[in-house]
Amino acid sequence: MAAVKNTPSTDALTLEPTIESAVEHAKRAFALKKFEQAIEHYATALELMTQKVGEDSPETADLYFSYGKALLENAISQSSVLGKEQNEDVQEEEAATKDVADADADGEGEEEEDGEDAEPEDDFNAAWEVLDLARAIYDKQKDSEDNEVKLKLADTYIALGDVSLETEKFDQAITDYEAGLDLKSQLLPISSRQIAEAHYKLSMVLDLTPGRLSDAIVQAEKALESVESRLAELRDGLSGQLPPIPQEEKQDGKGKGKATGSCLVRDDLVQNMTKTQIESEVKELSELREDLALKVEELKTAPNDSADGPTSAPAMAAQALDKELNSGSSAVPETASVVNDLTSVVKKKKPVEKRKADGDAESSTTEKKPRIRTPDA
Repeated sequence: MAAVKNTPSTDALTLEPTIESAVEHAKRAFALKKFEQAIEHYATALELMTQKVGEDSPETADLYFSYGKALLENAISQSSVLGKEQNEDVQEEEAATKDVADADADGEGEEEEDGEDAEPEDDFNAAWEVLDLARAIYDKQKDSEDNEVKLKLADTYIALGDVSLETEKFDQAITDYEAGLDLKSQLLPISSRQIAEAHYKLSMVLDLTPGRLSDAIVQAEKALESVESRLAELRDGLSGQLPPIPQEEKQDGKGKGKATGSCLVRDDLVQNMTKTQIESEVKELSELREDLALKVEELKTAPNDSADGPTSAPAMAAQALDKELNSGSSAVPETASVVNDLTSVVKKKKPVEKRKADGDAESSTTEKKPRIRTPDA
């Protein structure tokens, strides 16, 4: 019986979280779209990491970025759920009898909805804060020779643009998308789907901004050009016309491409893909190219938005996003390389009131993220 005494302490050691185990749990939860669980695990990993290396250390940037993305996806998910619930509430109220008592009930319902709106709004603000921390840390390293860090900085700008797009801060979204696209254009070939995605997102937010229709058309055309370039590259791969990968460009042990001159090629080299993977991506991109071509034509035939003063930004957003959502495109095959899926860029969402100043969210998000100081950018 004495031999059993060591069991509780062994179990306690096994259950103690580590940075690595917390990150693995977070990645698994994120992949399963269990974003609240992912947030908790990333918060744990980030707490452990900051205790180990400090809050502003370069080692924390990747965790801040992943944590911010989880917060963003959770906010989008919660916003979508609340939007559906509110639509059901509105239908029920319209069907109710129209007497004096209904007026009081409607007032109470509006107060409840305002309280519900606060939760995703807080998550959007928290996502912005955490992603901006990642941006500040990456930005301090951008003058180094590490192109991977520069590409991570670009990804962070794109994610910040996503937050601003969801909260309808279109001018800020344009600024961040342009910054991310500028960096990606320096590091990646035009055939990269990351380039196509960045151009498309910028086109989308420009289309929602009064007076920027011509700029939206230019960006949509560049997204189409990028997709066509990728298709040509894939077809060359099928016919065996692509040259072998240069020695200095071969992938390292982690599957990441190394810098070659001014460009950086990551996980989507056609030379590393199987015939099945290439054929799957060709099929998908052929459909996507048709969708983008239609989008370009729609923009070219759209009335000049500068003359449409009465149209509100939320109404424009709802119309444009609904059109894109219903355009219909295939999902990325599981066998394809790790690439950005343009067909899932546009997500249906309910209009959200513009969020408060970024600093206002700190007090409401203390349970979702560790206490952090903003490093100087």
